[in-house]
Amino acid sequence: MWSFFKFELKQFFMNKKNIAIYLLLTIATIFYVFKIVPAYDPIEKVDSDEIEARYLTRQEFMDSLIGKDMQGTHASVYYAIEIYSFINPIEKERLTALEEGDLRKYADLTRDWYYYTNAFTYKNESISYNPGYFVNNNRYAEEDAFYAYLEQAVRYDAYAKADYELSLELFEQRTALQTLERLLKGPLPIVLIICALLLSIDIISKDRRHPSIVKGYPISDWKKLLVKMFVALIGCIVLFMPLLVGFIIIGLQSGFGNFNLPSPVYAYHLEWRKDGKFEMMTLGKFLGQSFTLLFAWFMVIINVVLLLSILFRQEMINFVAGVFLIFGENFYFSRGVGYFWDIHNFPTSYIQVGQIASKQRNFYYTSKQLDFSLGLQLLLASVFVMLLIMLLMTYNKRFKLIR
Repeated sequence: MWSFFKFELKQFFMNKKNIAIYLLLTIATIFYVFKIVPAYDPIEKVDSDEIEARYLTRQEFMDSLIGKDMQGTHASVYYAIEIYSFINPIEKERLTALEEGDLRKYADLTRDWYYYTNAFTYKNESISYNPGYFVNNNRYAEEDAFYAYLEQAVRYDAYAKADYELSLELFEQRTALQTLERLLKGPLPIVLIICALLLSIDIISKDRRHPSIVKGYPISDWKKLLVKMFVALIGCIVLFMPLLVGFIIIGLQSGFGNFNLPSPVYAYHLEWRKDGKFEMMTLGKFLGQSFTLLFAWFMVIINVVLLLSILFRQEMINFVAGVFLIFGENFYFSRGVGYFWDIHNFPTSYIQVGQIASKQRNFYYTSKQLDFSLGLQLLLASVFVMLLIMLLMTYNKRFKLIR
């Protein structure tokens, strides 16, 4: 069995297609590190000029009303005076804290600023959120801004109480670990799972080009399948090597961050005006849950390929089925659909592993039942069922891995 494992491992890493996948991922990582990361421009950033401009504009408006007869003034003007009188002192203190370099005080004030600004702005036609949310005809811009403001408030609350050194890079989530967090909530899981599919897609069909060599190993077909599964999983783990290099480069440029940084979790059950809408989780726990789900997805994809290769012996069927599985969520994804459908019972609903760990997907779906534990159980159950089917097939005398 050991000799077959070494043979499979050598075949896997000498496969030109697999080498090309690793090379393309390396190129993509280098491009991201040197082109995308420096150009990263968060909507919610630390910008003293923006704070000052907002403060001065509002203060000028209030100063212009001093000594004037307010009789007959529109109610919206009174409302603006009330809001600006409350929020502008906080803006001024934020600006002073930045000028003095007191980042802990800035974090404490900014937490309050996000809470109060969100309370004034949400569902208020006369006041708008940051215009950065209202791009690309985003129908849900106000909801996304509502989510982001409350999330930022919880982050800054954690920063204000932190026992580690604060920095502007940390506030804007530019450190290496925070960049990884953003990627796991974005396209990275899909990219890696597609790579896993492409790496494993021919792990059985390639043997049919030299059947006599494979038949020469005196082990059962079931053990051969287990070896192939293990080799493919090793191949998937190697996908993280280019990402590790990129992680180190980002860390040297903007800092690495630490595992105790805040990673807010959306809390469906909380009433936002009273309790906010987020509970706190450390970045270390977020990464642990995200990578656990990601490895479970690797197992699902590998076993789908193995099972279909046995049944149909066509790589194209493996590819089509894998793509359908990876992008299956797109067939039913819609904001709020979780309120009407039991989408939490579909394994495909857990493909965005970072958004599952942070429960951002719960916010999109309007569902309280999407959960890391449930997703892991569904994925592992799928793997178990496929392994059981393959085991039963290997005990069938008509079954041959290589004919």
